[in-house]
Amino acid sequence: MGQDMLSSRQRDILALIEAEGAQYIEQLAGRYQVTTQTIRRDINALCDQGYARRFHGGVDAPVESRNISINARAALNSAAKRRIATRIAAAIEPGSTVFMGIGSTVQFVAEALRGHQGLRVVTNNIDVALMLCEAPHVEVHMTGGLLRHNDRDVVGSDSLQFFEKFYASYAVVGAGALDPQKGVLDFSYSEAQTTSTLIANSRVQFLAADVSKWTRDASVRVVPFERISTLFTDRLPGDGVAAAALAEAGTEIVLCDLETA
Repeated sequence: MGQDMLSSRQRDILALIEAEGAQYIEQLAGRYQVTTQTIRRDINALCDQGYARRFHGGVDAPVESRNISINARAALNSAAKRRIATRIAAAIEPGSTVFMGIGSTVQFVAEALRGHQGLRVVTNNIDVALMLCEAPHVEVHMTGGLLRHNDRDVVGSDSLQFFEKFYASYAVVGAGALDPQKGVLDFSYSEAQTTSTLIANSRVQFLAADVSKWTRDASVRVVPFERISTLFTDRLPGDGVAAAALAEAGTEIVLCDLETA
């Protein structure tokens, strides 16, 4: 069973795990008003696909899927992220509809877009919405969903369904990790689902990712590079493997290093 075959309840259970931590079978059965046997089948499906891990009486996230907080991520390589954000903002035409997804670099893009006129921004990223509160000429649509306190965003089926009501000119997305063979990766199922939904419902896809993403280890597939129009990055790894993979995929590369800033 692939990711797309998970039920809405299974997706919600994953979102609960990511937002609140470990979940217990009895509580989940009461929450969804189903039997404990039904919840156990849901948990088995999630664990069999590697999205969760069982413990006695409940379910939790896989150990390797944990990510650092959004504030900590924003502080990492922040100068490069600001350069990337500036280049992305310059590529977005006024009057466009823009999806803005999960990630610290996307937050910097929102800051760079505050001077744009007539934008419609659709986001599940709380920091993006707060940043654009200072831009009254930008129309902001915030999705519903389950709040993830550590990541300052909302996820789950309600959020995905809200995004699907729009078709955006641009999707601005981040990544947990990048891999020459596997493409765009993330740390959790709900993050991957959010990003893939934005990509599927947009005309142009901008991936904002600094060079450190090529050395990170995330386990959930999002999309291959063929689904990304342009990668905005500070630089690529020096071995040439990443550059070759992106060229084969037809993904444009925009380098935002100090020399081109």
